[in-house]
Amino acid sequence: MATTNKKLLYVGGLAEEVDEKMVHAAFIPFGDIIDITVPLDFETEAHRGFAFVEYKETGDAASAMDNMDDAELFGRTLKVNIARPIKMKTGLGR
Repeated sequence: MATTNKKLLYVGGLAEEVDEKMVHAAFIPFGDIIDITVPLDFETEAHRGFAFVEYKETGDAASAMDNMDDAELFGRTLKVNIARPIKMKTGLGR
């Protein structure tokens, strides 16, 4: 069973013009960031409207989540919470 990484945040509701540097600038005030991932759509090469921000410390991630959830960035309301592990889909094998 996968465990939840309480240092990794899901950031949803990103405006089209927001990039990795803008996400970094918005979230760095809360602590040291290890990594930021802004997944891209393979066909359009535009981001998919969300990002993942990983902090060095759990407390920093909690502070960022408390302060940035429902905050506004480029006219859009952000949804920030602890990222959930990916659930692997299993088929019916024979």
